[in-house]
Amino acid sequence: MSDDYRNNHEGSSYEDTDIGSFNFDIEELDDAEYQIPQIIEPPTLESILNEGDDHISLNEDCDSLNWSQGIHSSLIGIEGGSETLSIASRRSRTSSDKKDSSSSTAFLRFVLLKSVSTQISSAVSEKERINAGYATAITVTSMVAVGTSHGLILVFDSRQTLKWCLSNTDEDQGSVSCLCFNNDSTRLLAGFARGQILMYDLTNGKLIRTLMDVHPPGTAVLSVKFTDSPAIALCSDSGGSVFELHFTRTLGVRGCNSKCLFSGSRGEVCVIQPLLLNHLISHPLQGVILVAMATLSKVIVVSIRPKMRVVLVKALPPGSTVLPLVSWQFVVIQVSGNGKIIDPVLAFAKDNFIHFFQISSDSNSKLKVAALQKLVVNYSLLSLHWLNSWTIAAVDISERLHLLDVHSHEELENLDLSDIGLVYESSNFKGLMTGGNVSQAMAVAGEKACYNTIVGYGNQILVLGAKTVHLLSIRPWIERLNHLVKQKKYLAALSLGLSFYEEPKDALGLKGSRERRKEIAKGKIVQILEQFIEDMENPIDDISAIMQYAVSVQYNDIIFNTLWDYVSIDSNLKRIFLEGLEPFILNDQLTSIPPSILQHFVNTYENTGKLQALEACIIHLDIGSLDLHQVMQVCWAHGLYDAIIYVHNKALNDYITPIHELVPILQKALTTGIQIIKGSCKLTAKEVELGNKLLVYVSCCLAGRGYPIGDVAKESVQHVKYEMFKCLTNLHSKDADDNELPYPYLRTLIHFDTREFLNVVSLAFTEPEFTSDVGLRQRQRLIDILLHIMVDNSGYTVHEIGALYIFLARQISRPFNGLIVDKDLFDKIFGYLTTTSPEHLEERQQALLDVFRADGLQDYSKDHILDLARKAKFFRVCEAIHEQNGEWDQVFLCYLQDSLRRPQVFSFLRNILLLYKNTDDAKPILEKVCSKIEDLMDLDVERTSTIIATHALNKLPDLLDNLKENPKYQLALLQSILYGKSKDSVSDGDSSLLVQYFNKYIKLIFEIDPKSAVQELKFRTDLYNLNEVLEIARSCNHEEAQAYLLEKNEDCKEAFEVLKNKLIKMLNGSINFTQIELDELFKKLIGLIQRFQTKNGESNIQKLWLTLLDVLITCENSIDQKAMVLSGTMGHANPSFILEHLLHRTNSVATFGEIRHLLTGMLENTWFEEQLVKTTQKVVCSDLYSQLVSSIDSAKRGIRASNSSCSACNKPLVNSSVFIFFCGHSQHEDCMTDYQCPICSTLALDKASEK
Repeated sequence: MSDDYRNNHEGSSYEDTDIGSFNFDIEELDDAEYQIPQIIEPPTLESILNEGDDHISLNEDCDSLNWSQGIHSSLIGIEGGSETLSIASRRSRTSSDKKDSSSSTAFLRFVLLKSVSTQISSAVSEKERINAGYATAITVTSMVAVGTSHGLILVFDSRQTLKWCLSNTDEDQGSVSCLCFNNDSTRLLAGFARGQILMYDLTNGKLIRTLMDVHPPGTAVLSVKFTDSPAIALCSDSGGSVFELHFTRTLGVRGCNSKCLFSGSRGEVCVIQPLLLNHLISHPLQGVILVAMATLSKVIVVSIRPKMRVVLVKALPPGSTVLPLVSWQFVVIQVSGNGKIIDPVLAFAKDNFIHFFQISSDSNSKLKVAALQKLVVNYSLLSLHWLNSWTIAAVDISERLHLLDVHSHEELENLDLSDIGLVYESSNFKGLMTGGNVSQAMAVAGEKACYNTIVGYGNQILVLGAKTVHLLSIRPWIERLNHLVKQKKYLAALSLGLSFYEEPKDALGLKGSRERRKEIAKGKIVQILEQFIEDMENPIDDISAIMQYAVSVQYNDIIFNTLWDYVSIDSNLKRIFLEGLEPFILNDQLTSIPPSILQHFVNTYENTGKLQALEACIIHLDIGSLDLHQVMQVCWAHGLYDAIIYVHNKALNDYITPIHELVPILQKALTTGIQIIKGSCKLTAKEVELGNKLLVYVSCCLAGRGYPIGDVAKESVQHVKYEMFKCLTNLHSKDADDNELPYPYLRTLIHFDTREFLNVVSLAFTEPEFTSDVGLRQRQRLIDILLHIMVDNSGYTVHEIGALYIFLARQISRPFNGLIVDKDLFDKIFGYLTTTSPEHLEERQQALLDVFRADGLQDYSKDHILDLARKAKFFRVCEAIHEQNGEWDQVFLCYLQDSLRRPQVFSFLRNILLLYKNTDDAKPILEKVCSKIEDLMDLDVERTSTIIATHALNKLPDLLDNLKENPKYQLALLQSILYGKSKDSVSDGDSSLLVQYFNKYIKLIFEIDPKSAVQELKFRTDLYNLNEVLEIARSCNHEEAQAYLLEKNEDCKEAFEVLKNKLIKMLNGSINFTQIELDELFKKLIGLIQRFQTKNGESNIQKLWLTLLDVLITCENSIDQKAMVLSGTMGHANPSFILEHLLHRTNSVATFGEIRHLLTGMLENTWFEEQLVKTTQKVVCSDLYSQLVSSIDSAKRGIRASNSSCSACNKPLVNSSVFIFFCGHSQHEDCMTDYQCPICSTLALDKASEK
């Protein structure tokens, strides 16, 4: 196996695989690892490509196409010949390719084999003497064989020359139904429609075997296949059976033994496909013969050598009328690590589903099957063939071929094959020449069978028409590019070429190592670019594309030579060209540009006002590309300060001159001969930009980093840091006059932005150079200079001085700072930090806190510091002092007073109370918690309640007293505590406390949320005394709670009275209510009466119903409620009694009109119940009648004794009176003891006793 085969299968990938360690992106395959033989005579590029074929379309012919090399390409790829069979990179599949696929077959080459087609047309013509009939089957290896309807076989060699015309003139066996060559194309098996199988020797054209009885008679041969073993072949027939053919030769006599592998009675096999391993000599599966078979309902893979076993059974989608399809392909797979394996992958399909399974062998030679993925298409499949390890060609039922990428599931191209006149095998599947002895399912599914008329070999497919043969293959990479170039689709060609350059393993025909393949692809892209430039029709749009592709393949010469020469003659194109350079410069893809072109670039951007873009580009370019004189003139003229700094740093390795030249510009803007304090001079945006850039530049230099981009050379870092520090601390500038104040550079930067400059210095002090003895002295010197400039002289604002003091405090707080600060100065610093001004409060507090923690305030008493910190509202400083003193209750107050950290108080309390649990140290904290309980409740009720319930339950009375002004907080606190407690979980002493707390809690509920009171009482029945809570409910006048508690106390009558009185108040208008509330109250009253009835029976219930009915009589708008109560009353009282009661009430408290609806309802209920009784009586009578009729029918039927002897005495039943039971048992009349069967009754008693 050679590099060609390796390249053919590299890069394969399957998504959704359950083998998670697989990675199909393979670049190289080691020849020694897989024992791949060397290529003896590698083919040249010219031998692979057909130069005259680029323009061929579907309607064109091919007279002299050397298709044998194309047919051999898969075989050569295994044995040592043509280059990779992989298709192009998936990124090259542009939309234009897909839209124009019919006219510009960028992926596929589809040609007519003219010589073969001519011979077939001549042979099938009725005018010719041979009269072979139309073509019916085809097969291909290094030769092509075509069978005809009159039983002739035409065999062609690799040059499309007719080599043999084979026939069996002894008898008519019908049309040729299938053909197959062996591995070396020396034998040909031919199956016929009437069941005969012939074997020909192609070295001499002789018939060497005639097989008549290898399968059941009366069935057509649908498929014949050679295996890797020259003595074993397979065949399948229209009965759905599969047979193994074992060829023998004894004493010169050829024979054949047949063995059935699969019977059609178990499901009719439609297609068989053996796995061929003859070209993979060292493969682990060598010696194993695998056969894939597909029925209409499942796919079966079996191993017939070395022993028979089933490897895979997979069900297919039911109900489809199309045939199943199978196809094998070897794929190189990379497993975890660096290991690589070559395993066969079986693709099988039916309807619109394609499944992929990998077959492998483990170390024990046991076959394993792994499901890789499933592909779903939107059409029904007719044919399926692998072209290489990445692509599959699928033909749908509308005769349209689809080229599919297995990895991405994309459709690369599709072609219409309907003009070919595809030959179908429907007559064979219907068994027309064998009497139609096939199943209906086989006949229907085989309507469009084409197993033997669309055949694949290697990376090509042959399609058989009635009189023509067409060849389809994937174009080699260079042919695809040439095809697009000839159509002047340069952008598509460049996109495709770039995909080959980036992923050379995906290019069919691109040979060599990865670097070599990239170099070849690059050369072709450059060639296309040059031709594109010559043929540009729309240069305005194409220039940027040409530049993009040239940069992508790292061939910039074509941009600065060919393309520049093209655009330089037109000012507009030149401007577009120069502007097109910008994105590549900014992305560092073009850093070296010829100075002559860059001069035009600078001039163009200056003239068009694109100064910021120009500055951004300059700092990305190599210094050698710049005309320094021109660039510096433009930069100074337009204030491009970053570019000025970049040129000085990179061209002259000078990091100090920018300070000497730029700081005076900023100084001039800040001063007008006198000191300007901040706020009296408004800087322009350009001047502010300059000041900010200088601060960043100084910071970068002091840190040893490059500005504005890049890095300082490693050997220059120390020098740059030293020179910058020296420059800043110079007493005078380079060209100082007599009036210049000391330290001009520091003064200018401090005046521009004191706080940010001090931050720059503070950041620089963290560098290791300032931690040595010399560095500490330099740091002390710089601080002394800052103090001299800012403290010893006027002209600085309080805020600027404050920023200095904060800076000094931070430096003092650092460990091992070694700073010497005067006592008076430190007092000033301390005084500024503790001022009560709200400005920069957090910054001052943090600085003071840092100094305190660094023990820098030892000269001041803690009480003095604490007093000043409280006045300044430095709560974190106060916290640090109290924490040192162990005053945790004061720390708690600090948290509460600090608005930024108040939510953290709960975490503090949880931690500190757990630390000092059950100790005296927790008491002061808990006392403070009690005093500040309302503040804590304002923050978070739930978390506060959790802390109280965990650590301060005994202080709950005090807490409730502190919250007496806020009942809602009392309620929330009690609720949180009570919901986490129960009587069973506490001690007896705490249990009594819980009852007291619940009484308080339920009283608050009655006052704040009365609607939820009853639910609370139902939920916490274990936490209250019923009588006590009842008194509370009465004091709060909560009727529902009273009724619930009274009913719970089994005083339902009193509960009824409470609810009734509330109902009367609602109906009288004494209470505001909604209709929903009224309905709820009625439901409660009715439910109470019904529960009372359950407990007390019918005796007392009638009075309650009538009482409720009396209440409703006087209500005008309660018809529904009256009906409900009346319905309940009628269930427990005589209707005449109810009527008398109503009439009596009418005379005393109501009119007849007020009770008219009740009387009507009573009559309707009475009528309904009467009808219900009558209907029930009819149903019962009907059922009784039915049972009587059934019994009479049974009595009229004759009964046969199940036994001829008496079941009691076991004597014969003849010549005596006999009783026969319905169960079939019988007895003599003298043996009878009861008119029941003694046997059945005994069995029933036994079963009852067992239960």
